[in-house]
Amino acid sequence: MSAAAHRTLILVHGWGFSRTIWEPVVAALGGLPFVLAELPGHGGCPNGERLADVHEAARVLRGQLPAEIREPVWAGWSLGGLIALAAAEQWQGPQRLALICATPRFASAPGWPCALDPAALASFGDDLERDRAALERRFAALCAQGGHAPARLRRQLLGLMAGRPATDPGLRAGLAALAQSDLRRVWAGLDAPVWAWLADDDPLVPAGVASGLSALRPDARLHLGPGGHASWLEDAAGLADFLHEVMA
Repeated sequence: MSAAAHRTLILVHGWGFSRTIWEPVVAALGGLPFVLAELPGHGGCPNGERLADVHEAARVLRGQLPAEIREPVWAGWSLGGLIALAAAEQWQGPQRLALICATPRFASAPGWPCALDPAALASFGDDLERDRAALERRFAALCAQGGHAPARLRRQLLGLMAGRPATDPGLRAGLAALAQSDLRRVWAGLDAPVWAWLADDDPLVPAGVASGLSALRPDARLHLGPGGHASWLEDAAGLADFLHEVMA
């Protein structure tokens, strides 16, 4: 039996969504073994406040894994990338990691310019308290930017959010995690192969983060292609091919 046969893909969704966002990719994965995780306060997973601490959220994630998993391949999109990184830090044993339109630090900082302005992240929190529906429309539009058919992708994303809505505490805690978490040290020091799938028109994880990821991990294998934060939904087969490469 090959080493790859022991690997299981762990797919971790992003802020405001649930495991259903992976359905087009799962359909294209073929026979790869996978687990669809749910973040706290999302998709029916309780205790949304636990998402504010990515290390605590990672413990929740690990608790969802079947006991027989021997070698996880963590693949996290957006906020899910932070949780995947934290879970990889906690895992004892062989593993792999892939960030999908994700970064170890979402907020800009000295030496980390290709990221979101902290004030922009704070505005999401203000909008959540004022008008959640308007925030969801704004966020879906940002995710759809750069897509082949952004209006259609925006409608698809809004439908996914409405189909299995996150709780307010889960959304609030997720925004706190995005604003406060800094896992650059984990990305730099993780004793495992690492990959990243990035998009060149992503307003939430700018393409320039590729240079920061490479500087921290010269051995990282990076894919930078056209599209935006969620346009991989329009190219599920392409992302599935990438994940096959990670698994192999």
